[in-house]
Amino acid sequence: MTSPRSFVQSAGLTLAIVLLGGFTQEPAMSADLRSASGATSTPGDVTPGRLFARDAREGIGPGRVSVSNPTSPKQPLAAPLAPETRRSKSTIIHVAPRSAATQLELPITAPDEAWVMFIPKGNDAKVGEEALRDMALFDPKGVRADKRAARAAEKELDADPARMKAEGIVKPITLLRMSRDMGRGLYKVQVGPKAAAVGMAIEVREPSSTIELSLTTSAMQLFPGDDGYVTVGLQSEAPLERVRYEATLYNPRYERDRTVPVVKVGNEYRAQVSRVMHEKDETGAWVLEVRAVGTAGGQPFDRLAQTAFGFAVPTARIASVGRERLVREGGKVTALEVDVVLESQALDRYEVTGTLVATDARGVERPVAEAQVTDQLGAGTHTLTLRFEAGHAGLSRLDGSYALRGLQLYSLGTNTLYHRLARGLEVRFPAVRLAELGSAEVTPAIEHLLRAGEFDVTP
Repeated sequence: MTSPRSFVQSAGLTLAIVLLGGFTQEPAMSADLRSASGATSTPGDVTPGRLFARDAREGIGPGRVSVSNPTSPKQPLAAPLAPETRRSKSTIIHVAPRSAATQLELPITAPDEAWVMFIPKGNDAKVGEEALRDMALFDPKGVRADKRAARAAEKELDADPARMKAEGIVKPITLLRMSRDMGRGLYKVQVGPKAAAVGMAIEVREPSSTIELSLTTSAMQLFPGDDGYVTVGLQSEAPLERVRYEATLYNPRYERDRTVPVVKVGNEYRAQVSRVMHEKDETGAWVLEVRAVGTAGGQPFDRLAQTAFGFAVPTARIASVGRERLVREGGKVTALEVDVVLESQALDRYEVTGTLVATDARGVERPVAEAQVTDQLGAGTHTLTLRFEAGHAGLSRLDGSYALRGLQLYSLGTNTLYHRLARGLEVRFPAVRLAELGSAEVTPAIEHLLRAGEFDVTP
């Protein structure tokens, strides 16, 4: 589905505000409004719980605008962004700049394909090279392993040291390739005074390890006070013991902000993100970092993973949708309309968008039109009407019973998505034949799409 912003930015497809008058309406398929509170959740849906009375300060000019645009039925119905599972078989240990010399323990469970990286902090390559010379890695038997691991890495990457030096290529990052003969267990990393002064990130990647940490957010957008969380999964072929989780939140500026409790709920562990966030927190993309440490089959392990989610303080939501209808004028169907009832607790300019889909001969839903309506609204209950131009739907030459999909509520004042219902509460319009649909005004943009065959659907 086209982004809601594109409705008003696309000069070719944007239409003027439609002033309605002198039309008759067919009876709605169902006069009852469908409550959003009872909607069946699908991946990618966003549903706010508690609303907050916080007026928007920008982008809330008055005036209702209603727009309809045709879409190409050749394009697939865009799937909403759904939470993805982030998986990790690696870890990172940080040595802060201006630290004292130290020795660290680095658990490696599958050395046969493991990589270790020493990454100096800062942007000075020469200082970074000096810091790297102050680092040393020892295998579980106490044998120094970094020099032979560096040679193994250069060989695998086909990096000729002599050629690199001749070409003036420096190595601000040292790559170490582990091998099976180095053994599993606790490796020791010596961080000398120069390296500690610069600061160092030590990363371990173990692609062949069976120990994997996974993070899955409950929704792409979380709200304060709601049951928003991140599921923390840990898998291993060997029995896991003495597992401990640490979760940390980073704000939209990627600053370490606060810790998050990880609790067991049923058979899974959850980082209870929404419980530690409140309405005064910054809107935007937050990052959750989770570290899992323990033993697997008696061997120590360390895993680190990150995932991101949106955070917003909602002031409105979709309360109900319905009273879908065909609008007739002069014997032709000129529009398909559906009312969207909003519940608001604050002044803002709200935007409701939706996609009209038709079902082709193979039973595939195809987008045929998009509609948008925006208005400045205050606290209370309000009805906005999505109006799809019948001529836009008819360009695809697909008729029958059209359905509403991708229903969204957006705040223009905060530039934030508040509510999304991918199935559109299963709104389906009364069936209509192609001959009943009014014709569309052929703008230059529509003419271009017609010539390109974008509305031609193979039966």
